Amino acid sequence: HAAIYDWTRWAVLHRRKLAIQRLELRPDSHVLEIGCGTGLNFGAILKQLDPQAGRLTGVDFSRDMLGRARGLIERRGWLNVDLVSADATALALGERFDAVLFAYSLSMIPDWERALARAWDHLLPGGRLVILDFGRFERWGPAGWLARAWLRANHVATGRAYPQRLAQVLGRVSYEPWLGGYAFVATARNLRRAN
Repeated sequence: HAAIYDWTRWAVLHRRKLAIQRLELRPDSHVLEIGCGTGLNFGAILKQLDPQAGRLTGVDFSRDMLGRARGLIERRGWLNVDLVSADATALALGERFDAVLFAYSLSMIPDWERALARAWDHLLPGGRLVILDFGRFERWGPAGWLARAWLRANHVATGRAYPQRLAQVLGRVSYEPWLGGYAFVATARNLRRAN
């Protein structure tokens, strides 16, 4: 799967730039991407970061995906990117981040609510957490059933009640569905006060 991932993602994984814009990054931001895969979002994120002051940490459960991401980092000469092999539901990085991104990864995590809670724990006060993922294909009619079946065959859950559950887990959430429920972008800001 890792070998062909980047070649096929352009056809199905849309709105990445919008999700990265929703992070509202500063040049000195420290960004955490959970489920970073092959590093497909790294270039767009790093364009907004100062190479000396900004940092990006990519986390993925798949060592094959991280191997591809490591190759990309080496080819591009990015010195401000760290990779971590970890289970998102047990994430304990020992630091907090200005921004956290899930891009088409939350739907692949069976215990997604626990992963989301762990991500939220890693977010600094005032930081933003953005989720870009598949929706429920509500307005797709019979084609929606086919799309959901194809995604399920590829270990992607599409029947989750994200709008309601995200609000319960994160509090105030902006939820933007796209293309009849094909995908959505959800944004939450951590309003906790600094300790």
